[in-house]
Amino acid sequence: MRALISVRSMLPVLAVSCLLLGGCSDGSSSATSAAPYRDAGPYVAGVTTLDLGDRRVEVWYPVSPGDQGDAPRDAYFIRDWLPDFIDALLPADVNPPLVTDAYRGVPASREGPFPLVLFAHGFAAFRDQSTFLTAHLATWGFVVAAPDYLERGLAAQLGQPPATRYEDVQLGRATVDLLKAENARVGSLLEGVVSAERIAITGHSAGGGSAIRFGDAPGVLTYVPLSAGARGGGQEIELPDKPSLWLTGAADGVVALDGVEAAYARALPPRRIVVIENAGHLAPSDLCAIGASGGGIVAIAIEAGLPVPEQLQRLGTDGCQPEALDPEDGWPVIKHFVTAQLRWAFGIDSEPVGLSQGAAADLPEATFSYRETL
Repeated sequence: MRALISVRSMLPVLAVSCLLLGGCSDGSSSATSAAPYRDAGPYVAGVTTLDLGDRRVEVWYPVSPGDQGDAPRDAYFIRDWLPDFIDALLPADVNPPLVTDAYRGVPASREGPFPLVLFAHGFAAFRDQSTFLTAHLATWGFVVAAPDYLERGLAAQLGQPPATRYEDVQLGRATVDLLKAENARVGSLLEGVVSAERIAITGHSAGGGSAIRFGDAPGVLTYVPLSAGARGGGQEIELPDKPSLWLTGAADGVVALDGVEAAYARALPPRRIVVIENAGHLAPSDLCAIGASGGGIVAIAIEAGLPVPEQLQRLGTDGCQPEALDPEDGWPVIKHFVTAQLRWAFGIDSEPVGLSQGAAADLPEATFSYRETL
């Protein structure tokens, strides 16, 4: 937090210096034109699953290169998230895996402790929905914890709500407490690995709202909503006095771009926004990459002839259409900017690195715009 306060306190001085020196740059926060965080970092990603009462928390963590040994890359299966009565309706051979870039249960790096980042999944989704990002962050030296938000999860939308209900901020606090306990527990895979005194949170869609609400929690240094605005229940969500990065697709048909822009305009500086051209709502997720034709369980259910509510069809396929940007082409943009924001917020990078429109030079797969207000 000390580093963030010093940045804010220096802004008036920097503004005066700009005037005295005859002007400043065009708004870029870094002199580099590279995107150094688009690809995997110096670590390998490990993954483990923790229990939190009636739900689980997926945790990705840094592993020293080579310590994964001969372990296979971890995979998850979309049917694992379905209620039994829905699962029984699908053909037995329909169970496409999503192979991730993490290795299950391998020893964590002893170079930590590492900063903690929470990930909040979206509506009708699940804790593993964005492994392309969560595993990537682990390679850059973060522990990433993604709890099941069962109250809005896929099973709940298909008729199987949880017996116990958490408010999203309450669940965030419980997840942080769980990681603190694992860090202190002798013999834990995560013993001595997690630094949970200063944390960050990112989330997709409804999870972006969770990121905003949890952003006011003590110790949170930054919040990063993905494909999310700042309205809930017809009301504007109060925005925390913390740095933020907003990232969305210009072709999002679920959370319209003007809603994200309005939230960004209300956010307190320093704030940043990245808009990916022709990207849809599911761009910051794995979902379009699941199954032979993409689109995850919704597309699979439709192909199997199961009745899917129109709202869930729209939510579960937006961004997977052939005319939309291939989400995998947008992933390098998302990986780079989220990693860069976290490294800056935690003070790992003393000055912003790659947080500028200049990063486009090394992100040719997708076209995007970047803006910031410091």
